[in-house]
Amino acid sequence: MKAIIVKPPNAGVQITDVNEKEVDNYGKVKIRTLYNGICGTDREIVNGKLTLSTLPKGKNFLVLGHEAIGVVEEPCCGFSQGELVMPVNRRGCGVCRNCLVGRPDFCETGGFGEAGIHNMDGFMREEWYDDPKYLVRIPKALEDIGILAQPLADIEKSIEEIFEVQKRIPVWTCEDGTLNCRKALIVGTGPIGILFTLLFRTYGLEVWMANRREPTEVEQTVLEETHTNYFNSANGYEKLKDSAGKFDVIIDATGADAGLLTNVLPLLARNGILGLFGFSVSGSASMDFKALQEIVHANKVLIGLVNGQKPHFQQAVIHLASWKTLYPKTAKNLITRTISIENEREVLKVLKEKEHGEIKIRIIW
Repeated sequence: MKAIIVKPPNAGVQITDVNEKEVDNYGKVKIRTLYNGICGTDREIVNGKLTLSTLPKGKNFLVLGHEAIGVVEEPCCGFSQGELVMPVNRRGCGVCRNCLVGRPDFCETGGFGEAGIHNMDGFMREEWYDDPKYLVRIPKALEDIGILAQPLADIEKSIEEIFEVQKRIPVWTCEDGTLNCRKALIVGTGPIGILFTLLFRTYGLEVWMANRREPTEVEQTVLEETHTNYFNSANGYEKLKDSAGKFDVIIDATGADAGLLTNVLPLLARNGILGLFGFSVSGSASMDFKALQEIVHANKVLIGLVNGQKPHFQQAVIHLASWKTLYPKTAKNLITRTISIENEREVLKVLKEKEHGEIKIRIIW
């Protein structure tokens, strides 16, 4: 069976044949892989930069890939032959209470597995077997952009968590009962930043996106169609503070230098929430006593955001379907390129480095 494998913590990636008995399977539903998505986490593993990535126990390689759409090969367990499905990528430890009720995103032991990332084989392979409780149906009408349901599930969970935390405030809604008066700043305009923007705009918040350059043509389409603001932060954030004021929500969607926090924290409004999405790969953030006093005195929250579960995948499918109507031009641009697994050179290239203007690249099997 053909598969894409890595050997963390070492850098490198291969497309090779593996013995089917040497790879992990998780249930009775036989699934043939149709698409894999490529994201920054895959590239961090390939380039040896994700220290959290580990091999499955007793093995010397890991099948890469946590974003996948497959087709059910045989009727089983309530699934019909030919149905499109997506696997939930994080699986529970089997011990703690949260994992036992299907919420390994809040695993208490740290013994969870993440397909293609940590402790369990992923889905960049010709086929796999899975447990129906970890499968989400993808409508045929969403086959074109459905691969985004996995990263969007993480964002669905993140915004759900933000809204839950903000229930600490007696009234966080606006005079008309909506969230239209609330402002969000999304730092980073990659796929995660764009998906955060789309979801916040769907909920009605005013959104600003920021990056250290002018927007690309595709990003400009997103900005115009969603009525989102843009700020070039190449020279810092002082001008943004002067023109837009402070923000109720700030999301670090860069996964870049930790020093960014020092720059954006002054933009956070009273009772605001700063969400960290992804893993910083360099730098450090420092706060003096005045900044800490401000956090306490102004009821500010700093929160880590990670990993959606099956309910969030299902909600992601609903939102992707709605965006085809709400934001049709943007929806058409979300998949930047599709590359055949037979084009080994191109597949290996995009697994190592991001392309200019990329939102989401798919591998087709």
